[in-house]
Amino acid sequence: MSTNEKSERLIEAAAAILDAAPDRRLNAVVLNKALFYLDLASLRDRGETVTHNPYIALQNGPVVAKYEQRLIRSLESQGIAKQISEWDGSKPILLKSCPEHFQFVDADTLILVSKVTSHFASTTSRQASDYSHENPGWEMAWNEFHRTGKHVSINMRIALQQIIEDDPWMDLPLLNDDELLAAADAAQGDEW
Repeated sequence: MSTNEKSERLIEAAAAILDAAPDRRLNAVVLNKALFYLDLASLRDRGETVTHNPYIALQNGPVVAKYEQRLIRSLESQGIAKQISEWDGSKPILLKSCPEHFQFVDADTLILVSKVTSHFASTTSRQASDYSHENPGWEMAWNEFHRTGKHVSINMRIALQQIIEDDPWMDLPLLNDDELLAAADAAQGDEW
């Protein structure tokens, strides 16, 4: 996939998230978490991420690699959003003009955008970071950074474990051999 397409995908996803947020604004930490979890939800539900961008582990959690350049500056240079400074030191990103047409964000993706944004829009940066620190993909990449001093991309398949629902049958006690044979003889269970 070309760098241009990855950039367009990222900007479209960010614009859609900002458009779904209250007051059409999120701070950079929360926007990065919303993008990360949008990509995870898409990977879970559709088999591929929306943005196709790599994420790295920083102390505040997963962020798009080179997010200041690839995300914030790109949003600003295209006139889609602007990062503003507020009296309390926060620097939210405010949507100025949502693209009229999305090439990579379809109706199904907008449903995921709505769900992810509604979850993160009411969180603080600290809450969003704390939640993302529970992600096994972030933990592995963060540990690797501490071990080597180099940022590595978060393995999205490992990160996916955080949002996969538990299977209730995994909590059932195992059958012993006699119970297993009795169940098989009684034809319990579903046909393959």
